[in-house]
Amino acid sequence: MKIKFSLVFLSMVLLPIVVIAANSIKYQDKATEDAANLVTQYTLADDAQKQGYLKKLEELTVKHPDNNNVRKMYANILIADKKYPSGLQQMEMLNKNNPQPVSKLTECMLVERNGKDAESCYKNAVTLFETNRIADDNYIMALYLSDDPRFEAEKKKLISSGKLTETEKSLFSMSKNELISTMFP
Repeated sequence: MKIKFSLVFLSMVLLPIVVIAANSIKYQDKATEDAANLVTQYTLADDAQKQGYLKKLEELTVKHPDNNNVRKMYANILIADKKYPSGLQQMEMLNKNNPQPVSKLTECMLVERNGKDAESCYKNAVTLFETNRIADDNYIMALYLSDDPRFEAEKKKLISSGKLTETEKSLFSMSKNELISTMFP
């Protein structure tokens, strides 16, 4: 499922941030480049060093509060580190002014993971997917988690089109709590 961390990281952090041109990486701005370098250093660091890179990412986020690229990278590191309340706070800030369907779905799942009611959040995520005319596995996930009655019909459409794998289908046999705990252990 695309919502898994590795794919969320790619779709929410790296892909929108970098443009590959003539074998070099060009970043949208210096803060984004600095954050990307910190993320790279973080991923290569041992546990003792990771907190230092996380602190530098936090400082960069404070220094550039309107830079969504920096905030996305910081949020994803927090989530990967299972710092769900802090990751949720960053996702809420990202989605406040310009919510994107997948990041909103991630926010909703974190709301639920943190023990709060996420029903209205999931409904907002479904609306975002529909407004953006996105009918993929993440949309199906939002329908499932929002208890939307269209879930089964939309799931069948994706299955018939070959766009839903067996692994993705099996996720929907889990309860909502099991699914959230699988995504955010």
